Amino acid sequence: MPLLEHEATRPGRLRVFLRAQLPFTVATAVVAVAIVLALPQHATSPLFLGGLSVAALSTLLSVLVPWERWSSNTMAWIALLDLVAVAFLRTELVHVVPAVSFLCVFPILWLAYGFTQRMMVVAVAGALLIAAFPFIVERRVPTTPLDWLSLLLLPFLTIGIAIAVNIGARQLRRTQRAVRQHATEVEESLARALDAETLADAILNTVEAGVAFYTPDGQLRLSNQRAADMVAAVGFRLDTPPYAGTHVLAADRKTTIPAEEQIIPRALRGEEIAGHMEWLGPVGEQHAILATSSRVVRPDGELLGTVVVAHDVTELANAVSVREEFLTTVSHELRTPLTSIHGYLELVTDDAEVDAPQLLPALAVIRRNAEALERRVQELLTASDTTVVLQRSDVDLAVVAAEAVAAAEATAPNATITLSADGPLVAAVDAVQVRRAVAELVVNAAKFAPDGRIQVTLTRAEQSVQLRVADDGVGMTADELRQAFDKFYRTPYANERAVQGVGLGLHAARAIAEAHGGSLVLASTPGVGTEATFTIPAAGPAAP
Repeated sequence: MPLLEHEATRPGRLRVFLRAQLPFTVATAVVAVAIVLALPQHATSPLFLGGLSVAALSTLLSVLVPWERWSSNTMAWIALLDLVAVAFLRTELVHVVPAVSFLCVFPILWLAYGFTQRMMVVAVAGALLIAAFPFIVERRVPTTPLDWLSLLLLPFLTIGIAIAVNIGARQLRRTQRAVRQHATEVEESLARALDAETLADAILNTVEAGVAFYTPDGQLRLSNQRAADMVAAVGFRLDTPPYAGTHVLAADRKTTIPAEEQIIPRALRGEEIAGHMEWLGPVGEQHAILATSSRVVRPDGELLGTVVVAHDVTELANAVSVREEFLTTVSHELRTPLTSIHGYLELVTDDAEVDAPQLLPALAVIRRNAEALERRVQELLTASDTTVVLQRSDVDLAVVAAEAVAAAEATAPNATITLSADGPLVAAVDAVQVRRAVAELVVNAAKFAPDGRIQVTLTRAEQSVQLRVADDGVGMTADELRQAFDKFYRTPYANERAVQGVGLGLHAARAIAEAHGGSLVLASTPGVGTEATFTIPAAGPAAP
């Protein structure tokens, strides 16, 4: 039974009986009771009793025989027995109860609806048997138009009913197959979604970061325990507005950040946050986090939400703080003996000019090295100070660059340094700081091209001024470029050849550019050379 039952089981066979055979059995029983009560003279006829016997037999067989063990079409024998039973009953009762012919509808619908298309032939043949059985019993041939009408009308109507029902059954089968296929696809998609959710939860709770995802309307959709623990330290929940709390300090560990300027409110307003550092928690229990946020957008531009990621960088921040404090302490400790050295050196030099002039060259060497050491100490002090204070004034950057190049030439006697400028370039800058930055760039170029050519070019570009320092030295690899601005970073070339410096020049030059609202960019090719582009606005306030 491909339509009525898909499981070859005993309960399946019983369900087919209830849906297909039982309605015929009940209808036949109703006819039998009506005949016994209203037309008892027909209740004892052999045809009537034979029809009831065949109907009872088909009913018992449909219940007792294990049809599920064989092909589903074998159960069509039950429908054929029903048609035989109807033929007997109709032959006996058609002249007194014409409606008894409608009993054939049950097995015919069963054949057309519940079996394959080939069973329609059986249904039509059964209807023809029912119509012809009276003539067979009476042993006569149809002769009158009424006889032929009685013979052909029932099969004709049966064909129409069977075709309509069979078409509906096939369409229903196709729909069922499509529904089952769709249900299977939905189940597979649901399983994949559950797997993806499980994987996402596992990843979220494994990564060493706090992660939270918010819908466009600001509702928390996804988060991990690390994120919940981070915000709990400052007294709020990830799923409860205003998503901000107390005890939130800026990177300086002193400035309190107001609620509306904290990470999650900023991210939900649509700000793209990158590398934002905060200190969370009360004094004595503070943790440093480095936060990033971004908008999640579908390929068609629809906003899905906002993701916020925060890394606990307490150990790193404390290590940096210890390093800065160490540098400051060591630098101050070195300056005191250096001051004494300079003082006593002046006294010794004064005496040597009178008593031992042959010591003067040696004292000059001591003075130069003491001054070099003092410059290194000053660089260390500068490195520990993260702020650049500007004193702006309108100056000609061409003059400032020329002064910086002249100062750098003394440290690179073998390099060829040329300067070109597009005439006077007046800008509102801190002349001292810019001079220092340019000198750092030229000196740095001379270190890596000691016998090469260094070209310094100053040009105006729209609302800014660009200064390029290009050399034909050893160049840098991509990995070296990524670390070039890090404090105290020195390339392998500098370490191998004992190039003087502590790795602070480029860091200081970039800090000066950014303080002016500009930038410093490096481009380099190993074995070809390096070009540094120092860009600052021609006018305007300092960057935050």
